[in-house]
Amino acid sequence: MDDSLGALVRSIAPHLLWRLDAAIEQSPDLPLVWTELCASPGPATAGWRAAFTTATERYYRTEPPPAMPAAFVLQWCLEVPATVGAAAALLGPWALDPRTTGLSLAVEPTAAYPTAVRLRSAGEVVDDPVRRLGLARDAYLDAGRQLAEGYHPGVNLGRHQRLSMVDDLWAMAVARLQGRGPVERTSCCYLYAVPGTHECAGCPRLRRR
Repeated sequence: MDDSLGALVRSIAPHLLWRLDAAIEQSPDLPLVWTELCASPGPATAGWRAAFTTATERYYRTEPPPAMPAAFVLQWCLEVPATVGAAAALLGPWALDPRTTGLSLAVEPTAAYPTAVRLRSAGEVVDDPVRRLGLARDAYLDAGRQLAEGYHPGVNLGRHQRLSMVDDLWAMAVARLQGRGPVERTSCCYLYAVPGTHECAGCPRLRRR
């Protein structure tokens, strides 16, 4: 592990929702490797979507609409690199590209939400904070759109919805790290469609009322 990677992990780990560590020599990736998710997001997330469907049905005691688990898993696939990249740029000197950092993640086996993230590279050091955040944003958006374009989970989750989620997750990550409230979203997670729930803060459905 190089010094820059260790410094990155120490700087941003306290601000993340998941446990973050740096890969050391010979250490394996976590089960879900982000570049593999990006290369074949539908097949690579099939087991994850099934596990989250089961977890949701168990928690709410009703089968969720198919689009809801598909949307949640896509959100998590985007939220992890968006948050890590935004945190690295806002809290330190690093501009990350999720395709070159060796990012991998693990999910909780019963509830199926992300719990751990591992990195292999700290990316590029950029002194100018505005340029650094712009580089991180552009790299994430380019990679995230590639993943979203290829994400075909076999349910009705349209292209506009998938691509809007890419932008939304970056805006949400930056807002959270800067201590701001919920942002207005263009995409939807479909949680409201589960009986007994309601729209999330920032849901586009709230603006149509």
